[in-house]
Amino acid sequence: MIKEINEKLIKLKEEIVLKKILDKKLKNLSLQLEKDKSELYELEVNLKKEYKDVEKLKKLSFASILATVMSNKDEKLEKEQQEYIMAKIKYDEFSSKVELLKENIESIKFRLETLKYCENEYKALLNKKLELIKLYGDQDKKVKLSKIEEEIEKMLLEKKEIEEAESAGKDLLRTANLAKDSLNSAKNWGIFDIAGGDMLSSIAKHNKINEAEAQFRRVSTLINRFNKELGDIQFEGLSFSTTTIAFDIFFDNIFTDFSVQNKINSSLDNIRNLIRRVEEVLATLNSKKVSINSRISNLRKDYDSIIESI
Repeated sequence: MIKEINEKLIKLKEEIVLKKILDKKLKNLSLQLEKDKSELYELEVNLKKEYKDVEKLKKLSFASILATVMSNKDEKLEKEQQEYIMAKIKYDEFSSKVELLKENIESIKFRLETLKYCENEYKALLNKKLELIKLYGDQDKKVKLSKIEEEIEKMLLEKKEIEEAESAGKDLLRTANLAKDSLNSAKNWGIFDIAGGDMLSSIAKHNKINEAEAQFRRVSTLINRFNKELGDIQFEGLSFSTTTIAFDIFFDNIFTDFSVQNKINSSLDNIRNLIRRVEEVLATLNSKKVSINSRISNLRKDYDSIIESI
């Protein structure tokens, strides 16, 4: 009887541990979202300003050009366009970060909804178990059971934190592989383009570059998320810097085909290195989780042994 109750309690305890982790994460992410939404608004304001500056230069009358900036209009226009492009890159990257944050928050809310009754169920079942132990157990065994339960709870908390980090790492790995695939495709089209391809090959190359650029924005956000999860389990030396992922957006008539191809190759090297490092971290996390599972299993055997002796 007590053994069956204990098996249910173990499952409920895992759910309670996960609920605590998710509650804390939801609170932190909600605060982060409000902060990021405010920063995104400021970036949007700046983006609109830079766009207006470009349009203003484009609309200068012939008379005003002659009178003021005829000699350096093109130079000024190029400078304003570059400032607009940089503002657009910052805005798009931050916008992607905010959207991923919203998705993460909604996912956590959904998971919490499935766990909302676990604490009440645990308390009711625990009271039932305590009544049985009062009837059949002695004080020494009660103390031993309590110590084992505390140790198992600590192990479960560590295990759940590792699983959250694994989930973030796998999301990052999937997105990084998508970026790599897009870059590989862009590289192949680029080689064809250099060898004398037509307009279609050039369009295909730039489409794949745009795909990769969108994936790199997600990669940057997911790296930050992975870093936070690794920090929660105090994994030193296994975090990444977003500066290791540098991807240029390529525009017609700015870079030569060879320059674009070199940048594609450089970005491919970066993403391959990132994929390798994430895989190494995930392997380490899995090894640690296997070790924890083994310790939990041994503790449960000790626990069951005491229960069976009651």
